[in-house]
Amino acid sequence: MSAESVNATRDELLRTRQELDTAKEGKDILEKKKEALLSRFLDMVKRYKGKREELLDDLKYLEDTIFFARARDGGVAVSSVAMATGQDVELEIETDNVMGTKIFNMAHPEMSRDLLSRGYNPASTSSRIEAVAGTAESLMDKMLDIAHLEHNIKTVGKEMGALNRKINALEETIIPDLENTIRYITDALEQNEREEIFRLKMVKRIQARKAEEAAKADAEASQGPSA
Repeated sequence: MSAESVNATRDELLRTRQELDTAKEGKDILEKKKEALLSRFLDMVKRYKGKREELLDDLKYLEDTIFFARARDGGVAVSSVAMATGQDVELEIETDNVMGTKIFNMAHPEMSRDLLSRGYNPASTSSRIEAVAGTAESLMDKMLDIAHLEHNIKTVGKEMGALNRKINALEETIIPDLENTIRYITDALEQNEREEIFRLKMVKRIQARKAEEAAKADAEASQGPSA
């Protein structure tokens, strides 16, 4: 809505000033939330980056280990051991609230086990399959370590994008429009006041002239006709 379309009244000026104060306060709150989220975001990205690079290296090593074990021991043997070594995972999830944005923290039990805890006879398996099992469990530990980080990074990144759009809208559109409206109403009220003052002066001049003319007429009437 353009400034020229509003009613240039003192009530409208008061209402618009209140809207401007609210918009500025909202912008300050959004910027503080953005700063808090940015701090957490950078910390999570730093931790995630190092762990993800390590995870990718381990994943490549696991692929090579599985390929070597399948080539020497056969795919059936590797698949059978994989089926026998399954385990349940209990996750402990806590929620942290950062100015309205939920961030999850997840704890999990140690996935790596010793030879006798994997559900098969170590004597019947080769060292190659044992290497696959050990590498896979270690990899699972690392995957669980970064799972909540990846989720949080996506969540916080999305929230920061929304905050940026809101802040930009306030900075570039809403606040300037309200300030322009205030200037327009203020100028219009000042112009009306100047016109009213000018009108009053004109009325006083007219009244004074009429009073002067009336006084002159009375004076002439009191003197009467000359002899």
